[in-house]
Amino acid sequence: MGTRIDAFCDDLRINLTMMSDDLRVLKAKALDKAPEVERAIRQKVYSLEKKIDEGSAAVEAAKPKVDEWIQAQKTAAQSKIAEWRAKGDAKNLQLRAKMADAYADAMSVIASSAVDKAAKAALEALLAHWDLDASTAAQTAGKS
Repeated sequence: MGTRIDAFCDDLRINLTMMSDDLRVLKAKALDKAPEVERAIRQKVYSLEKKIDEGSAAVEAAKPKVDEWIQAQKTAAQSKIAEWRAKGDAKNLQLRAKMADAYADAMSVIASSAVDKAAKAALEALLAHWDLDASTAAQTAGKS
């Protein structure tokens, strides 16, 4: 059981660390506002879009597992689970454990996708501000 939790935490930590490192590097480069930096950011946005699109089927497949777990939690009240434990009802406890594993895996897929979407949104916001700055600078130059 602890191994599954460790694996989940490690996967999430690795994903967040990689994304954070990528964004930190792009942010540092963004201060230069050089054309190659904009290309690098647009390429990162493109690769995130591709990753999000490729993962969308997995995210959609994960959602029913999340719903199934939520419904199972509503149905199997804590008193029922305590009863299974007291009776040693391995069948129901094992089924619940398998559903919990599927739920954790599904939420990991969804969380990973959310991290990618948040990173993409941050980069798109940066590009939008660059477009605004360029437009403002061009209008100011035109009035001089």
